[in-house]
Amino acid sequence: MKSLQKKSLFWDVDREKLSSEKDWYFIIERILEFGDIDDVLWMETTFPRDKIAETIKKSRVLSNKTRSYCKAVGYAY
Repeated sequence: MKSLQKKSLFWDVDREKLSSEKDWYFIIERILEFGDIDDVLWMETTFPRDKIAETIKKSRVLSNKTRSYCKAVGYAY
């Protein structure tokens, strides 16, 4: 869970209290918007594609640039 401990991703929350089971939506948003390739690879192995796609579809914070990337790599249709 190396990605969950990154200060650059979760600067405004208590990283010790993050849980990939209950905070998945928030974590996926942050990784897509601010993460690096290692974070994206961790996300792909940690969360099912349907949760990633659901986050992209419902998120109000993802930028158009991030949404375009997600479409290009096949996360969203």
